[in-house]
Amino acid sequence: MTGVEAAVRSKPSVVEDASVTTSVLTSFEDAGPSREEWDEFILDAGGDVYLSYDWCRIWWRHYGKGRCLRLFVFRREGRLVGLAPMFIERIWLGPVTIRIAKRVCSDFAMDVFALPVSTRYANCIYGQIISNLLETEKCDAIWFGFVPSEDPSLASLRAVASSRAGSVALARDVARGVHTSFYLPDSFEAYLKGLESGPRLSYRRRLKLLNKTFAVKQGVVSEPADALAEFRAFREFHTQQWKAEGKPGHFADWPHSDAFHEDLVSRFAELGRFRMLHIRADDRAVAMHYVYTFGRTCYSRLPARSTEKDMGRFSLGVLSLMHLLERMSWEGIRRIDSGPAHYDYKIEYGGCESPYFSVLVKSTRASSSVRAHMFLALSDAIHLGYYRIWRARIAPRMPFQCGPLWRTWIRSRM
Repeated sequence: MTGVEAAVRSKPSVVEDASVTTSVLTSFEDAGPSREEWDEFILDAGGDVYLSYDWCRIWWRHYGKGRCLRLFVFRREGRLVGLAPMFIERIWLGPVTIRIAKRVCSDFAMDVFALPVSTRYANCIYGQIISNLLETEKCDAIWFGFVPSEDPSLASLRAVASSRAGSVALARDVARGVHTSFYLPDSFEAYLKGLESGPRLSYRRRLKLLNKTFAVKQGVVSEPADALAEFRAFREFHTQQWKAEGKPGHFADWPHSDAFHEDLVSRFAELGRFRMLHIRADDRAVAMHYVYTFGRTCYSRLPARSTEKDMGRFSLGVLSLMHLLERMSWEGIRRIDSGPAHYDYKIEYGGCESPYFSVLVKSTRASSSVRAHMFLALSDAIHLGYYRIWRARIAPRMPFQCGPLWRTWIRSRM
């Protein structure tokens, strides 16, 4: 344990600013918000499932080794006004080493999310996070991760990072891609009516053809007793699909993802937040969709579909998406987070794309500033050479299967 770590553990820091108190905890077991208070605040703040209490706790259990947790809890008059689960680690990239802070759940996944903070106190909250991590903890930089453009506190983060008397600066603030959301009306029929006639008629035609060809059943599994077995069946189905396309698939790509997702499924099924949707033709699965719900939002994690030659004419990816939209509309869900990356069929069927940003705040200490810029340059070079050229273009054509994604790329990807 480092001297800094020992000091923080012995006496959590508490500061006052504009009547907002800040507590910095070093474990989920410390005396802090209860699970119920934590999740209720996340929902009230319009936050995402990725920062719910159990998602953070499970992610930390699998990916927190060698990292130092810094859980920021902000209160005003005893009530939560912000939560910022962060961690500190040291990353080596060739000749460069950097002490960097990140948000819990920001790597070993492809998630886009915002920190749940009250916009009224966002300037104060970001000021305390930046001051603590860059000045007290002596981090070189803080990566606030892939932040959606619609994050209401993003303007405050940018303002604070640009106005602290020259002690900090934005080292990176760039759009890194798009993510897609579906916004659902009160009924699935109302959603269908909102589509252009081409996609709507195509969907109905494909569904009719599938029902004419097979005995079709659409269903959903959510019960805790069945959840884990259903997830394992999905994992095998998903892997088969990607193997047929010459790629490893999600669970072979991401280190420890099998155990991480099994823990998520077990816990979130108990909480009533797990769903596995499926379409069966003649009693065999031809499409599955692995999702979570949190409040009135559904989070699409992964789909899977049959790659049998005779199934291509049914557009199973579209039918699976429409089954998800229908089911979630029936459950009263109003938004579906469909994840990052552009997909033509999602836009065709009503998805709305918006950009997400990579935001890195650096200390302007000379050594920290140099390290941050060298780190970003090397990170970009690794992303280009390892991921975009080797992993995405060359490796799929090789006669052997790649192992998991390189951890250095995962940890440095910004």
